[in-house]
Amino acid sequence: MVTTSGFSNTPVSRFLILSSIGTSILASVLDIKHLLPIKPTPHLWPWLQFSRLLTFQLAYTSSAELLFSVALLYQFRVLERLWGSRKYASFLIVCFWLNVGLLPVGTLSLKILTFGMYNYVPPGLTVVVFAALSAWADEIPRLYRYKIVTTSPTTEQSSPPGLVLSDKSTTYLLAAQLAMSQFPYQLLPAALGWTLGSAWMGELLPGGLGRWRIPSWMVGESSKRKERGQYEGLRRRLEEEGSSADGMRNVSDNVDSVPESRRGFGRQILGYFTGS
Repeated sequence: MVTTSGFSNTPVSRFLILSSIGTSILASVLDIKHLLPIKPTPHLWPWLQFSRLLTFQLAYTSSAELLFSVALLYQFRVLERLWGSRKYASFLIVCFWLNVGLLPVGTLSLKILTFGMYNYVPPGLTVVVFAALSAWADEIPRLYRYKIVTTSPTTEQSSPPGLVLSDKSTTYLLAAQLAMSQFPYQLLPAALGWTLGSAWMGELLPGGLGRWRIPSWMVGESSKRKERGQYEGLRRRLEEEGSSADGMRNVSDNVDSVPESRRGFGRQILGYFTGS
């Protein structure tokens, strides 16, 4: 089976991974990591720092979370090859902007339910990663299973007891490690991301967001109108070439249909030997 390795045909995944790494390193070098997370109180009220809603997803403050996130996004590049760059980028953008409003609202709800104890929104693309995990789990089939035997087998046991895993288990293990980091604050972004991914796959998002697509030029694809124009030009050129070929064929037929009396003496002798 032919497999494609690396970032071949995955420009969106490459951009997302490199930008996440670059912004995280830049935030650490500039010592501005403290500006990324959100505490609804006092950041949103009474300080009214709503700009944090647009920046808290741009970088991670923990190297372990960055490692898990990048490893998962690299694994999910198969979605981009399956869907195409335009659909995959549209999916990520929808999840990103829905997270801008839904995650702070969910944090405020938990803050009320916990009497002010839950008051922290961790930075990073955790919601986007778990939304992609939900779509990946639904779209990508399992290739094989294997069993880790926990006890020594005996002759009486046809199938020794053990833990049955699949080739997708390591991906779920990385996702669990990301969700358990900064416990319990990353659990809410993980749950929200999985819910958004499932809703997008089921076309349950309001306003037809599941069918929305970014302009094709943003991912280097030509528009359908431009493709139709190219095909129309090619069709016209083929028709012109076909008509000119028909004209030449008619001319040759007319030449061949010249009566014997109008042919030259040499051509009549040549036709006698060739049968034309």
